[in-house]
Amino acid sequence: MRVGLNSCVCAFVSLLVFPVWAEGAWKSSREVAGVTVQSRDTSSEYQEHRGSISLCGDLQTVLLFVADVDQLPQWVPNTTSARKLEESGTNVVYHVVTKAPWPYKPRDMIYALEVDLQGSSARVTMKGLPERIPPEAGMFRMKAADGLWTFQPKGEQLDVTLRLWIDPGGGPAPLVNRRAGTTVGRMLANLGKTFACSST
Repeated sequence: MRVGLNSCVCAFVSLLVFPVWAEGAWKSSREVAGVTVQSRDTSSEYQEHRGSISLCGDLQTVLLFVADVDQLPQWVPNTTSARKLEESGTNVVYHVVTKAPWPYKPRDMIYALEVDLQGSSARVTMKGLPERIPPEAGMFRMKAADGLWTFQPKGEQLDVTLRLWIDPGGGPAPLVNRRAGTTVGRMLANLGKTFACSST
């Protein structure tokens, strides 16, 4: 997939429906590998989480990395497999399997990602499509997921923010919220390692 600087491209990312957002106030909930994660209540029992990090990488390169399905198991926590289902000039859809803590079955979800380039910045929206393909044996299909990446140049660095909300289709809310918040922190921390700034 090629991301042009003056186009809107639909792609796909892992680890999501925006109406559940914009409910409670943001509150710091945890530190994960140097990333401060904030959480807030939604209209569901599961919280939305967000975190931010500064990278040293150009926008196009970072966007291509985030949208590379083959790379997802390498940097998205608990991702055991990811495969592309379809791709066109305006859309990429992929299937992800996520490891779940015992005694729960692995969760799977189909995602679509849309890249909206706005000059030197970008917004990337993610949406879960649970009915896109039939359920697979041995897995539990997640109910819903939504996410938003924002990429904003700041001097020689690139400021990146990730917001994520998931409904895994069951499970204790405290466990799901803790795991989802940690996932946001680790995703950003892993992205920061991939596009680390030189210390010299």
